[in-house]
Amino acid sequence: MHILLINPNRYRFPPVIPVALEYLAGALERHGHTYTVLDLCFSEDPEARIHEAVERCKPQLAGITVRQIDTVLYQGNEFFLDQIREYVRLIHGHGLGVVLGGSGFSVMPREVLAYTGAEWGIAGPGEKALPKLLNAVHKKRRVPRVLQGYGDEACLGFPRKKVIDYSPYLATQGIVGFRTSGGCTEHCFFCTEGGKPPVFRGPEATAAEIAGLKAMGFRDFHLCDSEFNQSLEHCLAVCRALIKRAGKINWSLYMKPEPFSEELFKLLGASGAGSITLSLDAAFLKKDRQKSIRRFFQLAHESGIKVAVDLSLGGPGETPARAKACVDFLDTVEVATVGVNACYRIYPGTPLYDEIQGNGKLMQYVTGYDPAGGFLRPVFFNRLPESAIGEMLRGRPKFRLEGAEMATNYQRIGSANKNKNRASGSG
Repeated sequence: MHILLINPNRYRFPPVIPVALEYLAGALERHGHTYTVLDLCFSEDPEARIHEAVERCKPQLAGITVRQIDTVLYQGNEFFLDQIREYVRLIHGHGLGVVLGGSGFSVMPREVLAYTGAEWGIAGPGEKALPKLLNAVHKKRRVPRVLQGYGDEACLGFPRKKVIDYSPYLATQGIVGFRTSGGCTEHCFFCTEGGKPPVFRGPEATAAEIAGLKAMGFRDFHLCDSEFNQSLEHCLAVCRALIKRAGKINWSLYMKPEPFSEELFKLLGASGAGSITLSLDAAFLKKDRQKSIRRFFQLAHESGIKVAVDLSLGGPGETPARAKACVDFLDTVEVATVGVNACYRIYPGTPLYDEIQGNGKLMQYVTGYDPAGGFLRPVFFNRLPESAIGEMLRGRPKFRLEGAEMATNYQRIGSANKNKNRASGSG
C-alpha cells in the first residue's frame, strides 16, 4: 500500500524534526510498502498542501503523527487537536481513511480518536504495528481501532531513511534527533511514559545511523529517548559503538538519577556528549540519595559535560518546606541551569491522576477541569503558587520558572557558553 505520512506539528519554539517519520519510512520499505512524506512545519497554507499531496501521490491511506496534544505549559497553552481534527476532515473529503500515532496520541488513544474522527491509531512505536495495519487494511480484514506498538523486542530495529529536509529546522535553532530506546522504568507522578516496558535499539544500528548523518555534514544531535539510562549495559554499548563507528559528535541527552557509573561518564565524554538534562523531583532529592546525586554532578563535571536540571516541585503531599530544601540543595552543586516546574498537565493513567481521583481534597488545586470534556483539553494541578516559587528562587541566577521563556536546555546551555566565550574574548 501507499501511505501519505503527515507531520502536522507547526510549533516552532524550537521546531522539532519529525524523526519518527524517518524511522517509519525505513520500516515501511522493509515490509514492501511505499510512502510520501508531507512536512507541514513551515507551511503557510497546510490545508492546500494536504490537498495537493493527496492529488499528486494518490495514497490509499493517510497517517498523521501527533507529537503533543498541547504544549503542556500552563502559561500560554496551545491545544493542537482542533487543527489535527480539521486535517482528518480534509483527508476524509478525499475518501481516505486516517491512522494516528505519535507520543501525543499514545497518551489518550481512544479519546484522541473520538475527538479527531480518525479511523485507527497506534499507541507506542509504530515500526511493527503500522505495516501490520496496512497489510490488514489491504486485505480488507477487520482492524482494531487502537493497535499497541509495545511488546515486540524488534520494534525499534529498522534503519532510518532521511526523508525530511533539515535545513529550515537547523536555520531556526532546531537540532537533529535520534533514539536508542522507548518506554521508561520510572513512575514519576506526572509522567505519561512511566511504567511502559523499555524497548531498545541495537547499538550498532544507532552508531551506523549517526555515522551516516555525520557523513552528510551534520554534527549536532539530540537524543529523543525519555531517559537514556534505562539500562546501564545498553548505555555503555551505545557509547562504545558511537565512538568506534561515528567518532566524536556533539550531542545532548536526558538522564534519570540512576543507574550511572564512572565508566559511563567517561564514555559519554569521549563520545562528545556536551550536555545532560537530569530529571529530578522531591523523591529523588531526599537526604539518603543526595550523595549519589552529588556524585552524578561530579562525574559529569570531570567529563566536561554540562548538566541542566528539570526540577518538579509541588506534588501531592509535598510541603513548601520540602520544596525549598530541594532548591537549597541544588544551589550547592555544579549545575548549569535549573528549570523549576510546579504546574502539571494531568493525564489519565499517571500517578498524579490516580491520586486526584482518590482524594477529592486535591481538586482545590486543579484548574481547567470540565466534567463533560474530561482531561483531553488542558487540565492542570498546581499546589505551589507561582509567587511562592518566585520567592524560593529569588537571588538564585541559575534557577528559572518553566514557562517564563521559550527555550530548551540545550539552547540555554549553548547561549551560556557563547556568553562565556564572549566575556573571555574567545570564540
